[in-house]
Amino acid sequence: MTIVTVFSDVGWDVVAIVTPIYSFTGIQYYLADPQALKVVAGNRAVFSKNVEVYEEVIGFFGPNLITTEGETWSRLRKLVNPSFSETSIRYVWEQSVRLVNEMFEADQWAGKTTPIKHAPDLTKEIALLIIGAVAFGQETHWEAASATLPAGHQMKFQEAVTIVSEGLFFRVGMPSFVWGNNETRKRIGLGGIASWGWLGSKIRKVAIAFAELEQYMEEIFIEQSSNGSQDKQDLISQLVRGSGEDAEDRLSMREVIGNTFIFLIAGHETTAHSLAFLWGLLALEEDKQEKLYGHIMAVLGDKQPSSHTSTSL
Repeated sequence: MTIVTVFSDVGWDVVAIVTPIYSFTGIQYYLADPQALKVVAGNRAVFSKNVEVYEEVIGFFGPNLITTEGETWSRLRKLVNPSFSETSIRYVWEQSVRLVNEMFEADQWAGKTTPIKHAPDLTKEIALLIIGAVAFGQETHWEAASATLPAGHQMKFQEAVTIVSEGLFFRVGMPSFVWGNNETRKRIGLGGIASWGWLGSKIRKVAIAFAELEQYMEEIFIEQSSNGSQDKQDLISQLVRGSGEDAEDRLSMREVIGNTFIFLIAGHETTAHSLAFLWGLLALEEDKQEKLYGHIMAVLGDKQPSSHTSTSL
C-alpha cells in the first residue's frame, strides 16, 4: 500500500497517519488537494516548518533557507536573493557549454554512438559538475584526472562533491558523533567508527568527503573574504560579495557555506531528473526531437550556445 492508494481507498483529500512511534513523529497529515497544498506552502506564519528536523537532516554545514523560519529566514532570503542574477545565469551557460563539450571530446563519446542504459546516471554527473563549478567556482572537468590534489587535502574537490551527493543518506542516518569535525579532519578514528567491512569503509569514505568539502568551502570563503571576489561569478563568491558592513547585513561563514551546500544538493537532483525525463520523452517522440533539433540549428548554426542566444532558443 502506498500513500496514493490510501487516498483512493478512503476517498478523502486529507489523510492523518498515527504510527506506533507517535511520541517521536506526532500526527502526520498528507494532502492531495492542490488548493490546500498552495495554502499550506504559502502561509509560512500559520504552517511553519519543523526546523528541528531540518537542522538534523541538512543543517550540519550551517543555517540556511531550508532550516530556518521567521525573521532568520527573511534575513537570509534578503541576503541570498541578489546572488541569483543575470550574471549567475550567464555563468551557468558558460560552464554548461564547457563541460558538455568536454564530455563529447572524451574517449567514451568522441566520434562514437554511445548507448545510455540509465539516463539519470549520466544526467546526475553532468548536473553535479555544472552546479559544482557554478556554486563553488572550482575547476571541474568531465575527466576528473585532469585536476590536481591541493596541499592539505586527501580528496580532490570533484571527488568530494560526488561522494557527498551520493552519501547524504549515510550522513543523515548515522549518529552525529561519527562526524566530529576535529577527529574527521585529522583522519583519526572518524568519531570512533572502525574502518572494517563494507559499511565501515563506506562510512569512513563518506565522512572524509564531508570533512573535505567543508574544508574546501571554508578555504573558498576565507580566500574570497580576504582577497576580494569582484571578478568571480560563482555563487559562494557572490554571497560573500553581497554582504554588507553591518552584522545584520552580512552573511557569516557558516551561513554562506550552509546555503551554498543546500543549492548544490537541491539543484543537483532536480536538474538531473528533469534532463533524464526530457531525453526519454524526446527519444519517444522523434518528430518533436527533429523539430527541436531544426530550431536549434536555425538559431545557432555552427556557433556554440551562449547566454545571448538563450532567449531565442
